[in-house]
Amino acid sequence: MSAPPAPSGMRWAAASSTLADTGAAAAQAAVTARSGLGEGPVDLALAFFSASHVPAAESLSETLRAALSPCCLIGSSARGIVTSQHEHESDPALSLLIARLPGVDLNPFVLLNSGWNAAAEDETEFRRHAPGVEGAELVILLGDPFSLHVERVLAGFNRFAPGVRVVGGMASAGPSPHSNALLLNDWVAREGGVALGLAGALRVDVVVSQGCRPIGPPIEVTRVDQNLLIELDGQPALERAEQVLLDLPEAERERLGGGLYVGRPVRGGASGRGDYLIRNLLGADRDRGVIAIGDALTPHECIRLHVRDAETAREDLELLLSPQPFDSAAGAALLFVCNGRGSGLFGAPDHDITTLQDAIGGAPAAGMFCAGEIGPVGGRNFLHGHTASIAIVRSARPA
Repeated sequence: MSAPPAPSGMRWAAASSTLADTGAAAAQAAVTARSGLGEGPVDLALAFFSASHVPAAESLSETLRAALSPCCLIGSSARGIVTSQHEHESDPALSLLIARLPGVDLNPFVLLNSGWNAAAEDETEFRRHAPGVEGAELVILLGDPFSLHVERVLAGFNRFAPGVRVVGGMASAGPSPHSNALLLNDWVAREGGVALGLAGALRVDVVVSQGCRPIGPPIEVTRVDQNLLIELDGQPALERAEQVLLDLPEAERERLGGGLYVGRPVRGGASGRGDYLIRNLLGADRDRGVIAIGDALTPHECIRLHVRDAETAREDLELLLSPQPFDSAAGAALLFVCNGRGSGLFGAPDHDITTLQDAIGGAPAAGMFCAGEIGPVGGRNFLHGHTASIAIVRSARPA
């Protein structure tokens, strides 16, 4: 599937394969995508592949590089794969997105914890480990959840490259260390992360749909120990949270079956959907009256409880994508969605990619189901859960 060439000459094409043989799947997708792109060089190739292809990731990389000769190849394994039309939630699947990008600078780099211990704290080290990201329109980041401290990496970006948006996700094909695979050019790794900065003649809209809705009033954190909420509004945390839930209208309480979450404010005056960073509620100790949250909180934050269900997630994504039909034609899109979405949440496959394509008119697309999605909220980059993180790419508007 290809998009018509934009005035700048930018062109994208996508292809996929469900063949079981890794080499054959890579060859099939490469031939189809190459045909869609037409004659000329391939500047960028993005590949997302399911667990059955992980043992032969080196072969997949070699086949794609031999067939396409891309200036940059980047990719990741995942539990589920997103193509231009479908969400493949089981093996085997390969999704490929390729591009010709005149006037766009590509700056790939590798992410390893050993280097980022310093890079997150020292600007000189950050520039050395993330070359070319200053002024980037977008950074694509793919990581292994068992070996990359991605929140430390994102802290470095937020500190030393403010305003640079990072979109991507954590590999999800395997449940243990070394069970995933990451690609960057001729490098295939089972740990760490890979990233790519894009700058120049393109513009990117980023949409992060957390799919949750606040319930109840804001609640002040009056006593906390890291991720343990001890007091809320001066009361034992569990007691105050239960009080909020009991005060909800019956219709709101019915939504609790979809899960209860905590929203941290990401901007001053936070009041509604999109103003909060959603974090998991990990559990509660009734004897001590404390609640464990999937993040470290600070005193005097005004948090809110949130719920998520299919209806809320659907409304949120549609709302955030609603401006897209009024913009110029999209060249391509990347979609990174939580493993907890898909048919498990919506009751049928393809919900998120269909909603995206309805908004952007059928542009080439690719992506994956993630063990954590990456995207900006309130001007800062975060690792999320239960989210759809989307990058919509267009040619830059003439100056």
